Amino acid sequence: MNILPLFKSHYSIGRSVLTLDKPKGNVSVYPVSVLDLAIENKLKTVCLVEDSIGGFLEVNKNCMDHKLKLVYGLRLWITEDALDKKEENLKKRSKYVIFIKNNDGYKDLIKISSWASKDGFYYEKCIDFKILKSLWNENNLRLAVPFYDSFLHLNTLESYIHVPDFSFTKPVFLVEENDLPIDYLIKKRVETYVLANGYEVVSAQSVFYAQKDDFISYMTFRCINNLSTLEKPELDGFCSDTFSFERWKKLNEI
Repeated sequence: MNILPLFKSHYSIGRSVLTLDKPKGNVSVYPVSVLDLAIENKLKTVCLVEDSIGGFLEVNKNCMDHKLKLVYGLRLWITEDALDKKEENLKKRSKYVIFIKNNDGYKDLIKISSWASKDGFYYEKCIDFKILKSLWNENNLRLAVPFYDSFLHLNTLESYIHVPDFSFTKPVFLVEENDLPIDYLIKKRVETYVLANGYEVVSAQSVFYAQKDDFISYMTFRCINNLSTLEKPELDGFCSDTFSFERWKKLNEI
């Protein structure tokens, strides 16, 4: 199989126990660096999907130093009107990933992230398609629709009413299989939508920790950030321990 590993690091606060530190040459030494996983397993590319842009400069330098290609994406909410901050508009948004293609793309992403964090902030950073189009450069950026929290996921299972506007770009859709009960339903919606609209699909695997045995540590970290406990984690949809690099290796038969 050819499945793209989508790493997430500690810069996405509370979402990963992996770091972007310089490689130590040993994936058994914790905390584990994404770069150590990449180098030990002979990956030529590190693909990051982060909830914060803060780690880009560190990982970009470390990847350059070790001759690794970096594919960097920011995951954020896009809504109908980011300046209309009404409670009911929370159901009109969904998550997207904006990947950068080059150095100019990083500059564009800073502008997008800054607007979403300042002007569009509503519970979390958010932007709308009108503003995004004004800041978009197709030569520098690529839009992706994530598997979870996408408009297909939220509209189908969470009663959201998000309507995307892809008039300025042609997005790629990321598809995952993580043994969650909702995976089958989301995948069917994605398959139907891309078939009708001619969009590209990429098989992917989100990676938040190194080994399956790290799941408890990851869950503990999530609980700390959620102000909850292992006995009562209160983490919505948290019912699978498959988001490890170990599982990605097995799926790809490395």
